[in-house]
Amino acid sequence: MPPENNCSLKGQVAIESASRSARHLRGQVAIESASRELRSRTPKVRGTLGSASAGNLRGQVATEFLLYTAVFMFVAVAAFIVINDVQRSELPLQQNTVAKNTGEGFVSTLTLAVKGGEGFSYRYTFPRNILGISYSLDMNKLDDSKWFMLEWPGTYGNFSYQYGVPDYPYKLNGTCLGAGMLVSDACSNVLMLSNDGENLTITQLP
Repeated sequence: MPPENNCSLKGQVAIESASRSARHLRGQVAIESASRELRSRTPKVRGTLGSASAGNLRGQVATEFLLYTAVFMFVAVAAFIVINDVQRSELPLQQNTVAKNTGEGFVSTLTLAVKGGEGFSYRYTFPRNILGISYSLDMNKLDDSKWFMLEWPGTYGNFSYQYGVPDYPYKLNGTCLGAGMLVSDACSNVLMLSNDGENLTITQLP
């Protein structure tokens, strides 16, 4: 082969080798550039996912808080309604108990005066009213039937209760008991009881 052709062939080989090296180098540069770009984008994606996860967690906590608050309010309102109904249903019974105990106070006083025997006297101060409302005692049957009736117009209806007393002769005295009725807010709220051995005299002081 002539020397000129040999030199030309070597030149072409060198050029092709340099071209391949250049293309290989550009490929590596492109790969490295893409790798750097991918790495630079990855934290952003992770940050976005982390922010979204935190937002979802806060939303879930807020929803649970509202749910628990609603349940608590429902339970509180239901408990208030139940307690209020129970108290309202118990009020008439409580008022009737107070009225009944007032009448039993008169029975105890009469029993004491009867058992005291001849010469016994007692001054009894009775309640002027029951829960702010006056009441009356019907004593017309006290002597012959040995009972009296307490009547009280309570806030939940009229209360009437009959009380038995010891078997003994009774005598009502004075103008305040002239009709056989004791009215709590009329005259005074003091009864005088006197046992002479034959009768128990009851007098409401004016």
